[in-house]
Amino acid sequence: MFREEGATVGRLIQRRRLAECRRALTLRSAENTTIAAVAHRWGFASPTHFIRVFRAAYGMSPSEWREFAGRGDREAGG
Repeated sequence: MFREEGATVGRLIQRRRLAECRRALTLRSAENTTIAAVAHRWGFASPTHFIRVFRAAYGMSPSEWREFAGRGDREAGG
């Protein structure tokens, strides 16, 4: 099953955790939560490692994503 995905179980789990972090960074209820706290909540022990893998996956840092996502909400009237 995982061979078909072209990734290891660990990579698939990491992708899921990154996706949840990305989602959490866009929530208004978490806008005062630090990036390190979001990373820790989803199992990343090191904020530095989290930032590195987030950037590799999404092409921007978590703080850049948070700003970008927040700007989209404001432009959409949210």
